[in-house]
Amino acid sequence: MEIEVRAVEQGPYSMEFATEEVLAGPHVLKEVRRAEQDGFDAVVLDCMVDPVLRAARETVSIPVMAPGQSGLAVASVLGKRISVIGMRNGRQHLEEHIRAYGYADAVVSMHAVDVPPAELIESKPHCLPTIEFEIRRAIENHRAEVILLGCTAMSGYINHLRTSISVPIVEPMACAINMAVAMVTMGLSHSKLCYESLPKRGSAPGSIEII
Repeated sequence: MEIEVRAVEQGPYSMEFATEEVLAGPHVLKEVRRAEQDGFDAVVLDCMVDPVLRAARETVSIPVMAPGQSGLAVASVLGKRISVIGMRNGRQHLEEHIRAYGYADAVVSMHAVDVPPAELIESKPHCLPTIEFEIRRAIENHRAEVILLGCTAMSGYINHLRTSISVPIVEPMACAINMAVAMVTMGLSHSKLCYESLPKRGSAPGSIEII
């Protein structure tokens, strides 16, 4: 298995709000199309809010996986009561995805770590106690059986958390990557009856090229 990480060349600094998803969307879709053209077998979007996931699946035929949907799917088979430890910014956006994916009844609580994603990556000793505190609060106050990390910037904390916390800690990016590998191994991709490709259209002056 070979994994290549590609950065989106343009777009917002972070991806926490619906506005940022819209601004990033054309650039994400451009990289998704390029990945298929370059012969990659699957694409994984690196953000817990699953930016433009439906559009990406409409755009290409190879599997496109995302951390939010994948992480929730894995967490749901590990226990019946899931708590999400995420970011304060964009919390409503993530909650909308949880409802849309059908996991609203399984997620018993959401807890906010009030630091920006960049600080999660750069200041681990400072952020770790806050994350651990919210996890323990989820277990004690909400009887959480599974913890789902609600930001892919938290992936660097997983090894420590799994040694100090007694319930399963689900890291969503790992879920998305392994699901993508599984789809390729089984020869599966998303249904084009569900994620139908756009029909060929004429273009009007000044219109945006999307295919």
